[in-house]
Amino acid sequence: MRTRDINSLIILIVLPLAALILLPMGTMVITISFVSPSPTALPLRIKIAPDETSKTLTPSSSVSVTVVVANKSLLPDAFSLSQNYPNPVNLETVIKYALLEDCHVELTIYNMLGQKVKTLVNEYQSGGYRMVRWNGRDDKGYEIASGLYFYKIETPKYSETKKMIFMK
Repeated sequence: MRTRDINSLIILIVLPLAALILLPMGTMVITISFVSPSPTALPLRIKIAPDETSKTLTPSSSVSVTVVVANKSLLPDAFSLSQNYPNPVNLETVIKYALLEDCHVELTIYNMLGQKVKTLVNEYQSGGYRMVRWNGRDDKGYEIASGLYFYKIETPKYSETKKMIFMK
């Protein structure tokens, strides 16, 4: 009976991790529970690789494991900034970009005079494909006027600017 329980537990752990390999970069939390019909059941010890963290599970206890998937083969070949869509913008637009490597990213909206309207991203991000939505509001929360706007991405190794039209 114990062997079957341990094999079932191993299957529960291995199958989700194998499925994660197919996903792009992301995070998933897996909860492992040890539930026994007998209150006198022996505790179960699990080991989480690669850092060899271990935890003892007693009957009716659980542990959460955070798995970060970082399959380098799913990284883009180059930095890039895509054209926003929809364009012209009415209520909301989506801006996609790709990061070749982990770096600090700043994505900013400017008006025709070159004045900053909205900072969409200003943080360190891991390499991969990203997407941000913008609702046509400035940094103070006010709706912007109709017109031509620019959005610019800046990283230590890459910079690009594109145009968009905002129409109410």
